[in-house]
Amino acid sequence: MVESDSTDFSILYEENHRTIYHFLLKISGDPEVAEDLTQEAFLKVFTFYSKFDPERGSFTTWACSIAKNLYFKHYNKQKKEFGNLSIGDSHLEIEVNPEIPENLERAFLEKAIKDSIQSLPEPEKSIILLKELERKTLKETASALGISERTVSRRLISAVALLKEKMESQGLQF
Repeated sequence: MVESDSTDFSILYEENHRTIYHFLLKISGDPEVAEDLTQEAFLKVFTFYSKFDPERGSFTTWACSIAKNLYFKHYNKQKKEFGNLSIGDSHLEIEVNPEIPENLERAFLEKAIKDSIQSLPEPEKSIILLKELERKTLKETASALGISERTVSRRLISAVALLKEKMESQGLQF
C-alpha cells in the first residue's frame, strides 16, 4: 500500500469507525466486544483493502460485512466456550419505579422481549434488531448483513416465528 492509499484509508476509517462500532454494539450488546471487534474489523479491512470493489457496494457495506463475520466467529467461539449463556445481559437493565404497577408490568414485558431476542441465534437476532427495532429498510438490513433482500425477508419471517415461539413458551402472548 502506498502512502496515498494509507491516507485514503485513514479517511475511510475516520468516516466509518463509529458506524461499524455502533453496528457491532447493536448486535453484540457489549461495548467492549464492539470496540475489540471494530478494531479487528479495520485490521482486516486494511489487510484486504485491495480486494474492495466499489462497483459491488459501498465501503461501509463491505466493512460491515467483515465486522458481521467477525462477530459471528466471536459469538460461535463464545457459545462453544461458555455454552448457552445469554450475551449482552448487562445492557438489558431496566429502571422503573416499582411503586407503579403499570411500570412494573411494562418493564417485565420489555425485559422478556429483550431476553427472547437476545436468545435468538444469529443472524435472526441481527435481522430483528436492524429491521424491527432500528426500523431499517429491507435494503439497508440486507446491505448491513451482506445478504440479499429476499434472504432478509425470509429470515425475518422465521425469526419472528421463532421469537413468538420463545415468548409463548414463557407464557407470554405475542
